[in-house]
Order: sequence, then structure tokens, then C-alpha cells
Amino acid sequence: MIKTKFNILFWAFFACLVCFSCRDDDTLSEGGNLEREPMALFRSERNGISTSDRHLCSVSGVNDIQLYWYGVNGCAGYHLKAVIQGRSFDNPYDLIVDTIVGPEVLSMKVEDLQYQTGYRFAIQVISARGEQYNSEWFGIGDGAHPDDYLEITTLERYAVPDVLWVDEITKNSMRIYFNLLSNGEYKEHFEEEGGKYIMDQIKVDPSLDNPTLPGQVFNLTEEDKERGYIDVNDLVTNAAYIVNGLNNNVKRYWDRLYNTNMVRMKGDLGEPILIKHIVDPNDTIPGAELKACRIDTVLQNFMSDNNLAEGTTFLLEGGKTYYLVNTVTMSKGFTLRSNDPNNPPTVYLGVGFNENGDPRACNFSFGRNAGNGEMGGINVQSICFQDINFDCEKAFNFLTKPASAGAGLGNYFINQNSQAMPFALESFEIRNCSFRNMIRGWIRFQGPNRKLMNKFIVDNCMFYDCGIYDNNGRGYSWVAGDGRNANTNLFKDFSMTNCTFVDSPRHALLSENANLAWPASTVWHIRVENNTFINFSTRSKDRLIFEMRYAPSNSTIICKKNLFVMTRAGNDDSRTLYQAGMDIRQFNGLQFDFDDNYSTLRPNVSSHKIDELFTSYGFSATNRGAAFNNGKQNVGGIEATKIKIGEDGGIEATDLFQNPIPLGKQGDKNMHQYKLDGFYYKNTDKVRNSEIYKKGIGDPRWSVNVMP
Repeated sequence: MIKTKFNILFWAFFACLVCFSCRDDDTLSEGGNLEREPMALFRSERNGISTSDRHLCSVSGVNDIQLYWYGVNGCAGYHLKAVIQGRSFDNPYDLIVDTIVGPEVLSMKVEDLQYQTGYRFAIQVISARGEQYNSEWFGIGDGAHPDDYLEITTLERYAVPDVLWVDEITKNSMRIYFNLLSNGEYKEHFEEEGGKYIMDQIKVDPSLDNPTLPGQVFNLTEEDKERGYIDVNDLVTNAAYIVNGLNNNVKRYWDRLYNTNMVRMKGDLGEPILIKHIVDPNDTIPGAELKACRIDTVLQNFMSDNNLAEGTTFLLEGGKTYYLVNTVTMSKGFTLRSNDPNNPPTVYLGVGFNENGDPRACNFSFGRNAGNGEMGGINVQSICFQDINFDCEKAFNFLTKPASAGAGLGNYFINQNSQAMPFALESFEIRNCSFRNMIRGWIRFQGPNRKLMNKFIVDNCMFYDCGIYDNNGRGYSWVAGDGRNANTNLFKDFSMTNCTFVDSPRHALLSENANLAWPASTVWHIRVENNTFINFSTRSKDRLIFEMRYAPSNSTIICKKNLFVMTRAGNDDSRTLYQAGMDIRQFNGLQFDFDDNYSTLRPNVSSHKIDELFTSYGFSATNRGAAFNNGKQNVGGIEATKIKIGEDGGIEATDLFQNPIPLGKQGDKNMHQYKLDGFYYKNTDKVRNSEIYKKGIGDPRWSVNVMP
């Protein structure tokens, strides 16, 4: 511990200097009070401290955190707060630390924290002259100064035996089973007696979705242990609870726990709830000028509302405009859809500009960050989006970015928080939706914890004016796995059907690349069928459809009846038309069903032939493609993996569609934009006689609506 204040005048001057040189007015009150105490700064890398400095804020051991900060001469003390990353300093239920220490104290050790969890810390200087002279908080900030925080993540816990689980869940009761028999595998960290783990207590606590509900504690009797379960009653309908088994012989709390379960009680599903389109004329965010209704508060409040059952349907008024300001963390199943499928509403994921002049952008997020005491995973029944147009009002890509931006806007449709709890979703469905201005990514998974999608359906969706995050058109894949946990399975039952991707350069379509020790139970079943890809990621080389190098054994990938369209203006010869297929490097038991994938003819090619679409990593490649092992692992053999043009010699994009030419030429800001109504098929004999039309290749929306 630091016992002195070093050279206190120097550091006070240093703190003031940092405050006034790196920020606008963080050290001032709203009235511009220059007499407030300067902020105390944590000794961290962000504040210029070397990682070799022994007075650096860091993890101590495994799940303790040691804090150090610079003192301020003449102050009355320091107020310190801590929360789990992603939680609020303003919510008393979220505070892990909320304490005041004297002016001579310049360090604190925060002990016995949750394992593998990110924590944020804040500090305020208490003035001897009165509260109005207290400093601004360092670590809380106003969103305008991203460097003003300290975040430290504890290390991973040792392996934990699964000794208890929950079943027979009703509206108000559950049965908690446990099996304390030990095989000796975990005896280094878990006490045993007579071949059984020692567990003397079970706690059922409310989760932070509903923190004010009462919890229950059960001290286990020998009869309970012999029976192997206890029944819990008097629980609250629709509420979420955390179930833990403890050995209270252990001194440190987080070492007492066995595996944690998070459980949501059942409830009666009510009628769909219409979110009436009400425009707030006093809206300080430009919802009023857009005639838009804010809905993120409604959806976020639902996640912790015990009066509404999981699976509730929310209806938006057809043709109306809605918007989100903040990210919605989806910890409870729901459906969001239009009340008129033929007249979809628009939902903006961010409108207008923030206080820094940057576009507001937010997203949905799978699950949520843990709160204090929440180590178990979140199990969600079903999430469905249907009949909605999603957009981000002020989004810009790399070609349209302002001069101050280095890349396109870093926004998504869904972006999972890096500290999100383990997450399991029974069904995730996106049907009949359109997506525009999703620049950096569409659906991105991240973080070290398990992610499980039992069913993942994308059907009848449109994607346009997306991507181009950087000059190479990368960013994250449309569905981007992070390869952090071998128990993750995003593609257990994945299907993408009847969709159209209009240009929108992006890293890949599907990616999950880590070389993990997948358990035998992890198997992928992927189906990509009847989709139309128009100039799909042609901006730079090797932007793939399937980037899944180390697929789990015995997985299946189906890719059939997709249409790939290559198009450019006749006088735009400089436009690149790269196209890549797939990169798979582990083929143990892998089965493919690739067939009847077609392309329109490549522009400015004098002699067309089959399988000329891909410029790299073709489906028919025998090293990393579906033709591996000379096509023996593909249902139709090696020939079926090739991209067809048709025995009739194929058809040009301009002969198939009304007007598929990009709006701009190579180098123009609108070079990746198109007139969408130009993609309907022409009503000609050449179209009707083409194999693409007769076989129903690609997204059926274009052929069903043949224009006269």
C-alpha cells in the first residue's frame, strides 16, 4: 500500500493538467465552478503508468483487484464505487463497492470478486470545503470521454463440478436436484467427505431482472441429501431466479459455490401488445421531427417486468416509424412484428446525432451482463423479428464518411456484449424483414462464455446499403462467431432461405474459425438455399460465403439453388468483381449437399463456361471446398459443387433483371447502391426459358413478381 502521497503538489498539478489538456470541462460544475477539487486519477495504463510499475491497478492473484490512485493535497477523502462492466453506477443494486476513505488512503484491495468478470471503478475527491466543491467523478463520465474509465477483468475460475440442476418449473415452484457423488476429479478445490462433495446450503436469489423480490435459503438436512432434491415454492410468476449450492466451510464466497443455474418461472401468455405510434413533441432526440415513436424503453422494461410472460408479442403499427436510443439486452423471449404484414413499419437503431456530433447508433444484444452474484447462464425461449424494416438514420460507410472518421460507422443489428453471461436461445427467427445501413456488422457474437442457438432461422429478408466498413469492405461477417468457447454452437440448426443481399461488402457471410476441441455433442447443420447474392463482397479478394475452417466433426452444410449475380455498367471496366466461396480445413465426417447454384454471366467475358464465378476459394475446390476428397463427401459428387450458368449458355444480369446496374461507377460514393425496383425479372422469353427461372433458382421474390 502506498503510505505517502509521493510529491503531492506535483501530482495535484499533474491531475489538473491532465483534466484541462485532455478534456473540455470535466473538472467544472454545470455552472463552471473552477474551485472544485481536481479529479483523482487511477494509476493505470490509460493514465500513462507502465505495466511494470508495482503501483499499477491490476488483478491481484485471481479474483482480487488492487487499486491505486494519485492523491489530491488538502482533500477530505475519496469516494470509490465499483460495478460489473455494463451495469450502472446509479443503480444501488449494481454497486459492488460504495465507500469513502480518508485523505491518507491512496490504495484499496477489492477482494473475493466474481471470476472472469469485468469490473469498472470510479473515484471522486471529497472536498474539505463542502460537497459543492467535490471533484467530478473519474470513471463515470458523460459518454464524451472514453478514456475516463478504469476497467479490470478478473481471471478464470478453476473447473467446477455440475452437482445441481433445476427441473419441473411452474409459475410459482421449482424442484432443485443435486448429486453430490464425487469421482475425485475436483478434489483440489472442492471438499469431499465419504466420496461426496460437501454442500450444506442452497440459495434461491432474485436475479437483477427483478432485484427487489425476496430470496430463499435452504440449509440442507441429511434427509434432503439422501432424497437428492428439494422443492421450492412461493416464487413469483415470470420472475427470474439464481440458484446456487454452497459449502459454507469455505472462507471466500465465490469459492463456496458449485455450478450456478439461472431460472425463469413460467407465466400465462397474454394477448399481443400494440405499441401505439405516439410521437412525443418534447422529444429532445429528433424523434419528433421524424414523426417517430421511441420503443427501446418498452422492450427493455419488458425484460424485468414480472407481469408479462416470456414469449409476449409486441405489435408495431404498419407503415409507421419507430426508433431506439439505447441497446436492448434480450434476456427474455419475445416477438416484435408489424400488425400489418403488407405494410412494414420502420425501426431506426439510432436517430440523429449525439452531443459529439456523431450519429447515434445502437443495437440489440443477446443476453446481458452479469450482475453481482450472477454466474449462471441465461436460457431464453424464443426471439422473433417479423415484417419490419430496420435502419440506422445517420449511418455512413467508408465511402460516405466525414473527414474526421477513419472508417464507417461501427454499428450492428445485434452485437453481443463482450462480458455477456452464458446464453442459450431455443429459437431465433428473423422473417420478412429488411436491413439497411448496418455498417460494421449484422449479427456479432463475442466474449468468452458459452453461446447456444438451438434454432436459427433467417427467411425472406432483404439486405442493402450495408457494409463497406473500411476500404476493403470488411468489418464483421453477416453472422460472426468469435471462436472463444468450445461449448458454443451457433449453427446447430441454421437456415438462411429466400433472402437477397444487394452488394453490401462484408468480411464473409458466415464465419466461425477457431480451432477448438469441439465436444462430440457439438455438430453444425447449416442450410443456405434459394438466396440471391448481387455483387456479393466483390470489393476485395477472398470475401467468402462460408469461412468455417475447423468445423466440428460430422457436421452438414447444405448450399443449393442460390443465384450469384455479377453486374456493372458497360463503361465501368475498372470495377473489381472478386468473388470467393468457402474455406474449410477440417473435414472429419463433414457432409456437403451443394447443387444447382447458378450465376449470371460475368460482364465482359468473351467465352463463358461453367464454374467461372469464383476468383478464389471455389465451392468446387478439392482442398478447402465442398469437392474435398474428390467430391466424395458431397451428395451429388464433384460436378454438383460447380457453379452453373445453364446449358442454354447462361444469361446476363441485364437480360434477367429490369435494371441491375449500380448507381455509381468505380470510385463513386454510391458505387455499391442500386435501384431496388430494378431487380424484378424481365417479362421476356429469354428469361422464361432460362434455367434460372424454370428451376426457381435464387430468391423467389424476383421471379414471382415478373414485371410486364
